[in-house]
Amino acid sequence: AVRLTGTLDTTALGAALQDVIGRHESLRTVFPDTDGEPWQQIVPVEEATVAIEVSDVPEAGLPAALARAASTGFDLATDLPVRAWLFRLTDTEHVLCVVVHHI
Repeated sequence: AVRLTGTLDTTALGAALQDVIGRHESLRTVFPDTDGEPWQQIVPVEEATVAIEVSDVPEAGLPAALARAASTGFDLATDLPVRAWLFRLTDTEHVLCVVVHHI
């Protein structure tokens, strides 16, 4: 998680995250299984979207929000290995939390 101070263009932030995901196959990889055997599937760029979940959170609620984000599990068969949350504390104070799993 990283604290961001100042005016934030959430559209540009989302586009930047999407650009990183598009450039790295490992961030677009899922592991479905066939007959109990997992296999690697690279999701095409145009199908690999990760939205930044934006929510208003008071400063006092930030630790709990970060803990929830960090402890949310992944379904390796269907979920891309990256998720992002943007917790808006004020109009000029945000915390970006990006969670990535590795298998």
